[in-house]
Amino acid sequence: MFKLRSKIVPLLSLLILFLTIACSDKSTTSDDSLEKGLIPINISLAPLQHLEVTVTEAIASVSKDNETISNSLEIANNSATGTITDLNPGIWHLEVELYSNDYVVASGEAEVEVFPGQTSIVNLTMVINDITGSIEIIVEWEADTPLPERFLFIGNSYTYANDGLDQMFRSVARSTDENLRIEVQAITGGGMTLQNHFETQATQTAILTGNWDVVILQEQSQMPIFDTPRFLTYATKLDSLIDISGARTCFFMTWARENDQAQIAGLSAAYLDAGELLDATVVPVGQLFNYIYEDNTTMNLYDSDGSHPAWQGTYLASLCFYQSLYQATAQNVQFIPPYGVTNDEAEYLKTTVNQWYLINRR
Repeated sequence: MFKLRSKIVPLLSLLILFLTIACSDKSTTSDDSLEKGLIPINISLAPLQHLEVTVTEAIASVSKDNETISNSLEIANNSATGTITDLNPGIWHLEVELYSNDYVVASGEAEVEVFPGQTSIVNLTMVINDITGSIEIIVEWEADTPLPERFLFIGNSYTYANDGLDQMFRSVARSTDENLRIEVQAITGGGMTLQNHFETQATQTAILTGNWDVVILQEQSQMPIFDTPRFLTYATKLDSLIDISGARTCFFMTWARENDQAQIAGLSAAYLDAGELLDATVVPVGQLFNYIYEDNTTMNLYDSDGSHPAWQGTYLASLCFYQSLYQATAQNVQFIPPYGVTNDEAEYLKTTVNQWYLINRR
């Protein structure tokens, strides 16, 4: 006998299933809806039909706090399919129920933590009620666009310090997946501004002919504060070249000087304005510098000059770039620089970056 709309039933069969919870891969600083999760679901009903059980209704629900989202799945061609959308980051309670008329013939539930831009693997135990057989749930998700593979960094000594942010970013990203395809290149020079780069033919040629997916722009450290119009002018000029090349623009927000943390307000405002003006990603490294500087007085992010990054600072920047550009948690990162950063420091930085992104939803 089937239990009438009840999940407290005799247990005859268990099947451990895996659900993939996915979020949008497009980074934004203004449209929260682009960072919400979705769960496409495809349930094969053939095993139940072989047992002469007809599924007449299938419901998938998620709930968090006072919010519940439920979807009736479409039943056709021996499958129940549908998608749960608009999931904010956080811990959700997931339930899937299959009905034959008014009777629950199978159900499953799990606690799911959804991160912005992260794909999570979740164990879901389905209970087959008063029947034998199995149910297969296949959840798939594909990004609207493929993951970026080719990155060009344009900047100055803040970018090339400590063997290069571009190389550390590559090591960080590759440590999460050895099959990840990623190529990086940097065009840098001591003290160079975006105007210097725009007026250099080699830089223009590299942008237009490099077949890049993402071009990262880093302005001279004080220019966004002391000459914001010039910063925006040449950011716009370079963005136009990047658009023509087919790549997308990303800004590397730098940090305040160690002895003048108040600078972060002006730096943040300038870079965020550029990102909004040009519909570009802003990687908020400077904001993380300031947050960690105030949160952890023992963490050394600055070189002895109080301006350039120490190894910890470049590692922090690489984690921010990974979390922003791949929309994935920094806690997935396995790489730690072979010198300059201790294991404890690396764990603190990975955890803090991930928590900061969760709170600020960048």
